[in-house]
Amino acid sequence: MSQFSIAIPTRNRPQVLRVLLGSILSQTVAPKEVIVVDDSDNEATENLTAEMQKDFESRGVPLKYMRGGGESVTQARNMGIDASSGEICCSIDDDVVLHRDYIEEILGVYRSHPEALGVAGHIENLQLSGLSNGLNRAFSFFFTAQDRCRVRPTGTCYPAPLTRVINCEWFSGTNLSFKRQILEKFRWDEKLKKYSLCDDMDISYRIQKQKPKTLFMTPNAKVVHTYSKLARIPSDQRIQMEISYHAYFYFKNMKQTVVNTLRFMYGIFLGRLVLCIVSRNPQSVIFTIKAQLCLIRNMERVKHGKLG
Repeated sequence: MSQFSIAIPTRNRPQVLRVLLGSILSQTVAPKEVIVVDDSDNEATENLTAEMQKDFESRGVPLKYMRGGGESVTQARNMGIDASSGEICCSIDDDVVLHRDYIEEILGVYRSHPEALGVAGHIENLQLSGLSNGLNRAFSFFFTAQDRCRVRPTGTCYPAPLTRVINCEWFSGTNLSFKRQILEKFRWDEKLKKYSLCDDMDISYRIQKQKPKTLFMTPNAKVVHTYSKLARIPSDQRIQMEISYHAYFYFKNMKQTVVNTLRFMYGIFLGRLVLCIVSRNPQSVIFTIKAQLCLIRNMERVKHGKLG
């Protein structure tokens, strides 16, 4: 039995949560406990958890259920950490499926790298077309590159393909783990409300800035992200959140140099608009322009985390 606690924030997705819990049951190394933090507006997730408790008990793993506070994913993540007891705290999104040796491989990195404060697995089905990846890279948005996991003023680089264990500047919130000792100093930022975009980048980037070269990603701990469309927020709200939350992240975490500011302005305004135009989605163009104008009007509020 490992000292590995898993916390799962979830909302109105019992169908996909069942698949994730099934993949946890099949692990070669069982976790110490699994905690479901539920922000649903019905009892379906609570009923599912009760239904599967016997299966987890048969493996000696407590499956715990708790109601979330209903404010945000970050609030649910913090609640899961507070309710857990393992030396390593892992947060997994509800629409993820773990390979059977996921926990075993994560623990292996902690053993082979004693300096590790955080370890994440790799999303094996994350792929961007050559054109899309090139445009995203040119406009400082999300892109992929072999064995690189970096943060830019308005975007990130994710390591795909990943051929070896690497140091990271950020982790994807789909799956990530930290030693409890570092989570006593760093909390998920609850100013990021509701869907809490950028929450993963925020906590991991803050940790690596203060403790460089302590975050690792391994290609051997594989996950599949199913990108469930259940309980997603509307497109206009998501675009608004993407722009304002990325701005908040930039002003909170990155040095305000002339170069960084120019890159931020280039990406958040010109880059995002061009990408929407290229996608030939008129609705996204309208939503993006509205979100950019809203950011300009409320820039000082966003800088201070007033994101409501």
